[in-house]
Amino acid sequence: MRKDVKRSLLPLFFHLHDSDSSVAQASKEAVIEAAKFLRWQRFQKLLETEQIWKAGKCMLKRSRSRLEDYLHQSLLYLQSPQEPLREAAVRSIGLTGEQLKDGCKEKILVINEALQNMESDSSPLVSSLALEMKQVLYDACEEPPASSFLPALWRRLRRAGRRGIPNQLV
Repeated sequence: MRKDVKRSLLPLFFHLHDSDSSVAQASKEAVIEAAKFLRWQRFQKLLETEQIWKAGKCMLKRSRSRLEDYLHQSLLYLQSPQEPLREAAVRSIGLTGEQLKDGCKEKILVINEALQNMESDSSPLVSSLALEMKQVLYDACEEPPASSFLPALWRRLRRAGRRGIPNQLV
């Protein structure tokens, strides 16, 4: 049962952004009930306080094993006739990509291609968001800057000092 509830979370989450306010409200109630069922208090609280995208990030972090499924579900929503649903899908794909960045290069390529295709969306909001999410994904996957090796080097030198290397050399 928990698996089925988790599988339904992302589509319900997308419909929080539905153009039809009654659909959006029903989705909100369903997602909050799902959060209660899953005992995800932080996710529930974020939804109740209208922090929708913080809740989305929380959901993705809580469901790391479902990220690939969430990615596939998001790709389907890119074809929605509703701009708010396409926007939610683009944002979700970018956030999923951030979570997948470690060791999933082929999935990152799929995400990048999907976002690139959305850059020519009829909605300027969706196309600019796609560009922004591509940059977020690029930044997340980029190697750390060269200057970041200095703190690591300093830690190694300090550890070496504790092993008996004279402090003058450290």
